[in-house]
Amino acid sequence: MLKVAGPSRAVSNPRLGVEVLINAGAHRVPSRGILSLLPQPIILNLEPSLPKHSIAAILAGLNESALERLALDVIREQRRHLEHAQTLYEKLSTLEAKAPLDERTEEIRHDYRLALLMMRAHHQITSAVIDKLGRVPRLPEDETSH
Repeated sequence: MLKVAGPSRAVSNPRLGVEVLINAGAHRVPSRGILSLLPQPIILNLEPSLPKHSIAAILAGLNESALERLALDVIREQRRHLEHAQTLYEKLSTLEAKAPLDERTEEIRHDYRLALLMMRAHHQITSAVIDKLGRVPRLPEDETSH
C-alpha cells in the first residue's frame, strides 16, 4: 500500500462495488520532477448504462413510419449476420473433417464464435425495434421472392 502525505478519505461506489481512496496532497502546484512528465488523468464515466442512451430512449421519439424503416434495416442486418455465421459454420465443418487441429481451422473457429456473438448482440437490437413497432414488417424483397 502506498501512503501519501495529507488528509485522505474513502469514497464508496456501491454500483461498481469499489472504494476509492481520495488523497489531498500537500502540493497545490505542479511538480517540476517526474510527476510533471506524467500525462493528465483521464476521467471515465463508469455508469453501467445511462438511461438517455438506452435503446428504448433512442426509439422513443420515432413515429411508426420511422420505426418501420428502422425495423426493415435491422432485420436485413440481422439476416446478414446469420448468413455470415452460417457460411463460417459450413467452412468450419469442412475444415474440421479434413484437419481438425490446423491453424486455419482455429482461425475460422474464432471467426465463427465472433460471428455468433455479433449475431446475438444484434438480435437484441432487432427484438427491441420490432417490439417497439409492435409487429414484424414485411420486407419488399420477401414479397418478390415468392
